[in-house]
Amino acid sequence: MSTIRTIAAVAGVAVMAIGFAAANPEGKGKQAGAWKKGQGWDKFAAVFDANKDGKVTKDELLAKRPGFDLLDTDKDGTVTEAEVDARPAAQKNPNLKSFLARFDENKDHKVTTAEWDAKRAKAFETADKNHDGAIEASEVTGELLNAGGA
Repeated sequence: MSTIRTIAAVAGVAVMAIGFAAANPEGKGKQAGAWKKGQGWDKFAAVFDANKDGKVTKDELLAKRPGFDLLDTDKDGTVTEAEVDARPAAQKNPNLKSFLARFDENKDHKVTTAEWDAKRAKAFETADKNHDGAIEASEVTGELLNAGGA
């Protein structure tokens, strides 16, 4: 996988899928491949735009972990393979099934909040195309959503 595709995949999963998963935890509805530029923004902003200014800053993004919290069923600050496999959506959604492979940086078979947030911070930098410290609807692209397979 090329470096650009890898970055896009991380950005797609870590930024956009979180917002989508929070509003749609079982993965029902539109497939990411059908999304166009700007689509998905409303759900993402509803979850992360705390001050409702039409932008999501890195602090706003990192202040919430709805996707992680959904998977961390025992609320111990880590997500294990068993917790991922227990989600009904894991049977249908390959992004959920490969969650540990993508986010488990130290390969200890669990994803911690620190690993999760590190990926989200990197994804934020990639998504913030104009480098103004915030993500806006115009920066949300179909490529980003497609890579994440939300």
